[in-house]
Amino acid sequence: MSKQKLMEIIVVSGEILIIAGAAVWITGWVGSRFIFALGALLFATGRLFSEHEGKNGDVVLRRLYVQQNIGVVFALIAALLMFFYDRLNGIEVFDYVVRSTASAWLLPFFIFVVLEVYTTFRISSELKKESLELKNRQDKL
Repeated sequence: MSKQKLMEIIVVSGEILIIAGAAVWITGWVGSRFIFALGALLFATGRLFSEHEGKNGDVVLRRLYVQQNIGVVFALIAALLMFFYDRLNGIEVFDYVVRSTASAWLLPFFIFVVLEVYTTFRISSELKKESLELKNRQDKL
């Protein structure tokens, strides 16, 4: 099994655990945060160590891969907030008292989901466009 295939399996299993942890969170079960955190760690490991497709010089693809990595950071922040939201409650930051609830992780999770969906579709579109351009260049030769 190649390294790239292993990273794809890790990413998909992490995504499944993230979705399962977020879905089970509604029930209030304490174990849901562990499922979510394990999924976020697997997803981050797989995504950050996977090789990128496409030309190295393509600015659009590089930007989209950077956005994917930013989404990974938001997934990890969401996992941390699932565990430590209660410790944030009452902290004073520049004369502002932070009020935190158990759903504090939802905003970074939502940002992660939006970035993930956007970059997934855009990367596949850019790769398809790149392969068509390469095919057209080969046909002209």
